[in-house]
Amino acid sequence: MNEATRRFHGPPAAPPGGGGRLAVILAWLTVVLLAACTPVAAPTVADYLPASDAAAGWTRTDAPQTFTAETLYDLVDGQAEAFLAYGMDAAASGRYRRSDGATLRVEIFRLASQADAYGLYSVSIAGERVAVGSDGDTDPGRRLAFWSDRYYVRIQAAQPIAQNELLELGRAVSRALPAAAERPALLQRLPAAGLEPRSARFFRSELSIQSWLWLGGKNILGLGPDVEGVLADYNLHGDVARLLLVVYPNADAATSALTALQAASVDGQLTARAAENRLGAVFGRADRGLADTLLEEALQ
Repeated sequence: MNEATRRFHGPPAAPPGGGGRLAVILAWLTVVLLAACTPVAAPTVADYLPASDAAAGWTRTDAPQTFTAETLYDLVDGQAEAFLAYGMDAAASGRYRRSDGATLRVEIFRLASQADAYGLYSVSIAGERVAVGSDGDTDPGRRLAFWSDRYYVRIQAAQPIAQNELLELGRAVSRALPAAAERPALLQRLPAAGLEPRSARFFRSELSIQSWLWLGGKNILGLGPDVEGVLADYNLHGDVARLLLVVYPNADAATSALTALQAASVDGQLTARAAENRLGAVFGRADRGLADTLLEEALQ
């Protein structure tokens, strides 16, 4: 019996005898069920790195390097804590070369959640917005960064290259990655009026926001993996202010954080208060009344 006939008629017939035929059918069903239940290995982070010629003329020069939370320092020495603050548990890096000798590196980091991937991206914004992944940021021809699902990706060229080549590589990675893009729900609490574009920085660690709000290098807010925070810039009638919102597991934690914040006398603090399990504060040189209004709306 050829393959086409077998697929049409099902399992091969057994010799005469009901018991024999039943045994053959059961054996055939067992094979089918086992094949269907065999687990498929999930892709590793390295599997998402572009193959050679994902962008015309670029060839991967060696096998991908992989990293864990314990070995991340080998990839980003001096920056590892910034990634670990978002629950990074795996990373991969690949080097690529063009025929004229130009080189670049693609790095992919897997974070604890989609919110954490957005968070790492949000504190890394340093250039122009670009349509790659869920959100993209670029220094044209030199650097591209974006996030998608639980992954944060950055591509860095050793020397200037054509922007379209940088984007081609980035989009090759983006197509391979899961496409989910659920931003932190906390962002929805940010009042829209006066909010500066691309300034909403999601965080779980004081380290992540040190460049924008100095809290003395201490965890006075009681931050951690079960706490969510956002720090965003606002234009209040021409003055720049920063709105801090933090959500805690319970109201007691929010109250304790408010007490610690008020005792710390942080520079530029205009107003601060707690509401249920949320803490809010505004910093800057803006009008105090405008700051109070902004905070009240954010804590509603």
